[in-house]
Amino acid sequence: MKLWTTSVLFLLVATASGSLRRLQTYTQTSDYEALMLERVNLERSAQGLPLLCINKKLQLAAQGHSDDQAANNFMDHTGSNGSTPAERVSAAGYDWRGVAENVAAGQVDVTEVMDAWMNSEGHRHNILGDYTMLGSAYAYTSNGLYKHFWTQNFGQSDTELCDGMTATTTRIPSITSPTTTDQDLNATIPQRNKTMSAPNRREPRGFFPFSCSNTSRPPSLHLAIVMITLVLLSM
Repeated sequence: MKLWTTSVLFLLVATASGSLRRLQTYTQTSDYEALMLERVNLERSAQGLPLLCINKKLQLAAQGHSDDQAANNFMDHTGSNGSTPAERVSAAGYDWRGVAENVAAGQVDVTEVMDAWMNSEGHRHNILGDYTMLGSAYAYTSNGLYKHFWTQNFGQSDTELCDGMTATTTRIPSITSPTTTDQDLNATIPQRNKTMSAPNRREPRGFFPFSCSNTSRPPSLHLAIVMITLVLLSM
């Protein structure tokens, strides 16, 4: 049986200009891919955790989902075709033992979106989770409220290898947390011609949504047999 958890949260993100940035931040994957890997590994290094590397299959799945959200102006772990994060990662050819996904909309750059995720328990858990590989993606649309759409895919595999960029060892500097609020507000997220709401919240200017999920496969039959054998030997 696979385990699946999803949470949708809202964070007040203060931009340098004090308003939404309307222009596309990155035009090439290479513009943000190394920055995202570096920031994720800085956070993991600060906790004494193993560093991640880039996997192009996870990157492909992440880019497809960010492009889908931007094209259809929604933010969700379920794609416009009904796909789940695990299904998208599998469709990209990644042989996973565990996968997790973070998504976000509205944050204009890597620093802003990572600050938002790290200040959310569920997303922070994925970033600091028991994974070895990362794929990240950004997409932009000039239509709609959020314009900037982000996806992170984390993977753990017994067979997949790192691609291109490898883990870095830079230690994390001091990072100032963004301003947050927990007012009684009523926020909404556009989703494929429908609206998903968080109870007792409304969305003022500057509120950007983000969400996280994770999936893991159960232990293999071989592992189960080994565990049963050990129990029998101890009796």
